[in-house]
Amino acid sequence: MRRLDQVPHEVVTALAELHRLNAQRNGRLRRVLSDTIGILNAVGIEPLLLKGSIALLPDQYPLAESRMMSDLDMALHNAEAESAEAVLRAAGYDHHPDLEACNPASFQAHHHLVPLFHPDVDGYVELHRSVLSSRLPAESLPLASMRAAAQRHDWQGLRLWVPSLEHRLLHNALHHQAQNAAFRHDHRSLRQLLEFAQLRSLPGAEAIDWPRRLAELDRIGLGEAVRGYLLGNEWLFGQALPAGVTPGLGARWAEYRFWLKVEYPVLAPLHDYALRLVNLPKRLMTPSWYPAKARYLYRRWRLSRVRHSPNG
Repeated sequence: MRRLDQVPHEVVTALAELHRLNAQRNGRLRRVLSDTIGILNAVGIEPLLLKGSIALLPDQYPLAESRMMSDLDMALHNAEAESAEAVLRAAGYDHHPDLEACNPASFQAHHHLVPLFHPDVDGYVELHRSVLSSRLPAESLPLASMRAAAQRHDWQGLRLWVPSLEHRLLHNALHHQAQNAAFRHDHRSLRQLLEFAQLRSLPGAEAIDWPRRLAELDRIGLGEAVRGYLLGNEWLFGQALPAGVTPGLGARWAEYRFWLKVEYPVLAPLHDYALRLVNLPKRLMTPSWYPAKARYLYRRWRLSRVRHSPNG
């Protein structure tokens, strides 16, 4: 509280307004979640909620309902994503016509289907074929394993599943560190790190065998990324490392680089450009890189026109 007293009044006011607006939006997203589960349940499909979707349920970690989110992620416990997509589209859910990112062709090999927007509310659903991106090793967190360990929940008469606490923690860490490349690019999402810390504070988290799980991840080259995540959580929130976990040189060096860039912001763009330069030969030899880059540049061009237009 002493630190909060030092925050300027204008900042406190802005954060309070942001909190109020986010609470309103989460209320709308909760309706999207309820409607979506109800439609799927009506044909016998039971969703397996992922990430922020779970925060909208009651009895989560403290202040989970205040989590900021952009979409609702879910897999299916007893069906495949394409089956659920057909059901939702028949109920009026659809792709957003103005978003080029919703082009179905770009989602053919994606780990989730094209986002489906609720017909009446400003929220959308992402139906997952797999838990993590296909760019990561399939054994990093298989959907079959998550389904097998999930827990059944009844919410307002709706039938759904929630991953085990261990799988929620692993999904959070691997999504941030590996899928979003935060470990490699020295980025940090405070939202994700805070949720990870809150999940680790829940009853039962102390029983997770982190040394065993990290040894499994070491075999596919992801163990040090998760150790770095645990280390970052210790540095930011004072949450002690799990028993038997000792970050290696890679994790400690990544954490040092991150704080160095915080202290000297001029280093951040230099580091990013260096990584791009190292990856450039591989990208130039990847045929799919060219259309993806063209789409990215086109979107940037369209955004720049909107910003500089008289009505922008």
